[in-house]
Amino acid sequence: MGHLDVFYRAFRAYREALQKEHESKLLRDELVKEGTDEKVCVTQVTCHVEQDWVDAIDKGLVFIGKAIDEERQFIRSEGEVQPIEKVRHVSRESAEHLARHSNLITRAPAEGEDLLPEKLYTVERLNNYAVYENRFLYMVLCLLNDFISLRYNQIVRETNTYRGETTLHKSVTSGKRRLQCDIVLKEASDDDPYLRNRNELGEVLSRLERLQRSVYYYLHTPLMSEVAKADKLKPPVTKTNVLRMDKNFKEVVALYEFIVAYTRDGFTVTRQEHAVDLKDRAIAEEFSEPVLLLSFLTYEHGMDISDALRTEYEAEERRRREEEQRALREQVDAMRRRMREKGCTPEEYILLLERRNGELEKESEQLVRARATITALGEEKTALQKTIERCQEEIAQLNAAHTAELSRRDEQEETLRRKADEAEAEHAAALVEFTRKKADEIAALMAKNEQTVQELDTRLQQNDAKCAQLETTLGEREEQCALLHARLTALRREHGLLTDTDDYTSEAAFTELEHELEVLAKYARSQWTTAKQLLRREVFGGWLRARMAKNKRTAENVPASSEKERTAENAPARSEETSAAGNTSVSSAKETAAGDASEGFGHEIAENARAGVTEAEKTGAAGAAQSAAESGKEGDHGKDA
Repeated sequence: MGHLDVFYRAFRAYREALQKEHESKLLRDELVKEGTDEKVCVTQVTCHVEQDWVDAIDKGLVFIGKAIDEERQFIRSEGEVQPIEKVRHVSRESAEHLARHSNLITRAPAEGEDLLPEKLYTVERLNNYAVYENRFLYMVLCLLNDFISLRYNQIVRETNTYRGETTLHKSVTSGKRRLQCDIVLKEASDDDPYLRNRNELGEVLSRLERLQRSVYYYLHTPLMSEVAKADKLKPPVTKTNVLRMDKNFKEVVALYEFIVAYTRDGFTVTRQEHAVDLKDRAIAEEFSEPVLLLSFLTYEHGMDISDALRTEYEAEERRRREEEQRALREQVDAMRRRMREKGCTPEEYILLLERRNGELEKESEQLVRARATITALGEEKTALQKTIERCQEEIAQLNAAHTAELSRRDEQEETLRRKADEAEAEHAAALVEFTRKKADEIAALMAKNEQTVQELDTRLQQNDAKCAQLETTLGEREEQCALLHARLTALRREHGLLTDTDDYTSEAAFTELEHELEVLAKYARSQWTTAKQLLRREVFGGWLRARMAKNKRTAENVPASSEKERTAENAPARSEETSAAGNTSVSSAKETAAGDASEGFGHEIAENARAGVTEAEKTGAAGAAQSAAESGKEGDHGKDA
């Protein structure tokens, strides 16, 4: 609180001195009224320490102390054959060794003397504390030291650090004076004395300090000091019988496992900003004082009137001291007169003299301090002059080095710039060449691809034409197969070759049979059309030839010899007409039979239709029917082929 008290007293004196100054009072009032977007806040930290790890360490240290008190060790025996003069003590092992090595006895003793060998085996037993369990204790203590120190330092740093922030924006006008000020202050002070003395975690921190001192004490015990000289133990830890069975070491192992598995911070920190209410006039006036002080300092050093102000200050101080001394002298003179006139007591006069002497002593002390200050300032001035000269020399050297460095860098930059330009030109040329090559490759690939596409289109069109042709051929072949199968079935039916295995009642077989019937009917209709055309050509051709012959005879005016000759001439015509009529009857019968067969009546209905032709018609149309039948057979044979 020492420096805070000094600042507080100085600030109070500063404010009391400015209270009497009228202009400052007016400006302060304006500063209090003006204020936008201003903030004064302090970050307050609240820390909560979890007690689980503190309790575990506090409990485990008790067992660590007990384990250290056990002072586990093993005895190491070191034997050596030494001259008899250096032997300090003799043990059982010495006698056993001498009994086995009689060559150490080099001379026989005289009468009355003891048997003394030339050399003797001695055993030195040394205590070794660097056992595995003690090294484990040392490792746990080192781990605890780091564990506690880390968390203790973090907690102290968080709770004892002062963080303050002030933001002031002022813009006022007072008479002929205009003032605008923007102040931003951010402060952080570690290990603040005020916060340290009033820390809410004082008990917890004291407990942690006690634990840390205990760990430090255990680390510096004689046992741990000896163990520290041995090789450090590193995880993983092997649980020996002692670590598993001994009660103290079992608890130490449990503490070690707890510390190793502990991954949390062990405490939580909560930060909260405490804002100062600047609407309070008293607080606002206090925060306006630094603005006035800053304005004064700016004016003082900006106008370079520090010496003039110091001179005026010293003159004013001398004037005040002279006034005080004059007033004191007047009091002394008045006291003397009063003593002469009224008889003042010497005690009162002595008091006045003491006060005067005190003032003189103060002036003397001030003069001594002033002389010491002048001497110190002179020495400081001399040292500063030397420092300035040295700095000027260093500046000159640095300027020369800087100039040389700049020249070297300029040369390097020029070299690098030239290399960069050359590299850029080479890169541009290479890029143009690469672009040209790639463009040519792309054009060649595009042309090749277009040619390939055209060839593929041509092949595709050819394949489509072939597919269409093959589909047409396939349809024709399917119809021929169906026709042949139908004719085969009809022939087998006609000749009675169908058996019980030939079953057409299933859906697929019946569908195939219908398809064959449809193809057969289509074939019969096409053949019947061809037969009708042939019959018509034959009948119409015979009639036409007879008619033309008749017309020819009529045109030649050949006289008829007799009625018998005319009758004989007309007989062939009638015969031809009769033959044509017979042919027509036969064609009608064939058409009826073919239609019945196409409608599914079968071979029997066609035979009956052909049998229904009268014998007379058959006799009259024998030639025509035979000719038509032969033509039909030839057509069938051609179709089958």
